[in-house]
Amino acid sequence: MTERLRVADSLAGVSAAQWNALAGSNPFLRHEFLAALGGTGCASARTGWQPQFLLLERDGVLAGAMPLYVKTHSRGEYVFDWAWADAYARHNLEYYPKLLCAVPFTPVTGPRLLGADAAARAALAAAALAAAAEFSSLHVLFAAQAQALQMQAQGMLLRRTV
Repeated sequence: MTERLRVADSLAGVSAAQWNALAGSNPFLRHEFLAALGGTGCASARTGWQPQFLLLERDGVLAGAMPLYVKTHSRGEYVFDWAWADAYARHNLEYYPKLLCAVPFTPVTGPRLLGADAAARAALAAAALAAAAEFSSLHVLFAAQAQALQMQAQGMLLRRTV
């Protein structure tokens, strides 16, 4: 079996049927919804939401996906991390760009590691952590509890706020 991880800057070349099979019943993770956010320019580099969809393919078939974005601000996330940005600035460090896994403008809990199996989800989390080395940080917003715990087990920190 040939396994390949890659990053796509849009969903245009990604099979909607394969993506939706991984997304399950969550309407905000459907290919059509995310593609519409990108296609209309709502979630685009111009608006500070540069798509960087992480894709895991096995023998040419999509086996995993993670909706990642390079963010140049924190607007539209419904998580307030301006204190982090301020702390970085006080230490003469750049907080932006940061890497974000979320559904743009949608504070709804759900899966963020869209994987055909546990191995695919683990590979996505590991690849996202490796990609984060090029950014100030990686944030995964509104992840389902089981996936949040899986990501914590792989070295991520949990942040709980109200």
